Amino acid sequence: MAYELIRLVHFAALFVVSATVLIHYIAFAPEITREDARNLYRVDMAFWAASAVVLIAGLVLWLGVGKPASFYSPNSLFHTKLGLFFGMLLCSIPATKFFRLEGRRAEIDADADADVKIVTPTLSRSLVRGKFLTLAVIFICAYLVARGVGL
Repeated sequence: MAYELIRLVHFAALFVVSATVLIHYIAFAPEITREDARNLYRVDMAFWAASAVVLIAGLVLWLGVGKPASFYSPNSLFHTKLGLFFGMLLCSIPATKFFRLEGRRAEIDADADADVKIVTPTLSRSLVRGKFLTLAVIFICAYLVARGVGL
């Protein structure tokens, strides 16, 4: 019972992470409005919360319930998946800093014109696109690890 519950939480959080990455990918344009910045800030907070749930649930699945840790630990694809996940989190930091700064500025200046365009950093946009690709590779690795490939 615990295995199914943790697995369900893990999958639900993965869907939230996927949705937030897709929203970032679509909405993070070269120029955004203050309202967009505030909304992307909220989406970014959902991304980090869901990523924390994915990480915790994944660690519980790996070390606590389900298949034994000896199934996952020697698998190089599993370690690749973990590395890509942490790399994806690192790629999110510049965009998070931008969203936090502009999102809070938009909340403070709520009376200001919401249609003011904000130029977004090229590095942050590129990393968000890389994050989208990395997530796709993580899903492929997860599928292969679950099938026992890489042992």
